Order: sequence, then structure tokens, then C-alpha cells
Amino acid sequence: MVRAITKTHIISAAEGFSAVDGLVLATVNAPYKRDISVAALRECIAKAKLDDWPVHVATFFTDVEPFLVFQFASAHDISKSKLAKAYMAMKAATGEYNPDLESELVSLAPSPR
Repeated sequence: MVRAITKTHIISAAEGFSAVDGLVLATVNAPYKRDISVAALRECIAKAKLDDWPVHVATFFTDVEPFLVFQFASAHDISKSKLAKAYMAMKAATGEYNPDLESELVSLAPSPR
């Protein structure tokens, strides 16, 4: 059974979390008092909106290993094009960037109109 430890409790895969989700949440939530859920992170990325989670979304794109970013997106039906759009929105809003991830995503982002 896969388990992810959050600040408040242990969540098992039976509760809808994969190992990738657990690793992503552990990284994204570690530096902050408030924890983002998988559903909220997925929604922010899918809609390319930071909403109330700008630091968490920025941490997702800058601190999570690129292969995990792609695995998380794939597992949650987020296309590479949507992922690239969300990355560019995060970069424009926060100034944060990840050169390793960006090299794979920039060519996928739709051009701004």
C-alpha cells in the first residue's frame, strides 16, 4: 500500500492518492503552513490559474522533479499543452522558473494572443 504523509495525517493509495501524488504533495506542501490538495493543484494546473495557491503552484513547477511534473499531469488527464500554459502563467505571475522543465515545455505552450 502506498502512503503519503502530510502534516495532519497519513493518506493511503486506497483513499485516491498515487505514489506520484504523495511525492508531489510532500514537496509542494513542505515549506508552507497551508496544504494544497491534489484536487486543488490539479484544478490550478488544468485551468492555468494560480487562484489562492500561487506559492504552491510555483513550487510544483520549480521544486518538483520534471519527470514527476509530467507523471502528475498525465495521471490527472492534463495535456502537455495545458501543462505548458499553466507553467507560463505561473512564470508570468511570479517570476519563478525552472530551466530544466521549461526547455521541455516552452515549445508546447500556445502563443499568446
